[in-house]
Amino acid sequence: MQKGKPAGSSGTQQQSKPLLDADGMVISKPLHRFGMYNDSRLENTFRRRVDRLVDAPPNMFSRRVHVFTYAIMFVAGTYVAMYQDFGDREHCFSSLRRWYFRKLNSWWSLSTEEEKELRERGRL
Repeated sequence: MQKGKPAGSSGTQQQSKPLLDADGMVISKPLHRFGMYNDSRLENTFRRRVDRLVDAPPNMFSRRVHVFTYAIMFVAGTYVAMYQDFGDREHCFSSLRRWYFRKLNSWWSLSTEEEKELRERGRL
């Protein structure tokens, strides 16, 4: 008789085949076999609740966080494209930056007509 083996057992162990449902999907072993609890009714309740959670749409908080994440990504990407220092060399955002800063300067500076009008009024 070998040490560590019960009498009458051979050296090979039988591997249990996984349980399959009608679609061929693997069904997990019942939890009571793992000593978690012994009541199969509790196991069915647990599985029903898990299945219900899997099929449920995301709640409103999750959706708000999702939208907020996209807003933060947009702001960060805009900052990198417009203000991040890439050095003096030409890069992929150079033409976009030139256009953006031209528009920004035209927004915050006076045109020649507006400047002339303000000089006539004596406010410039």
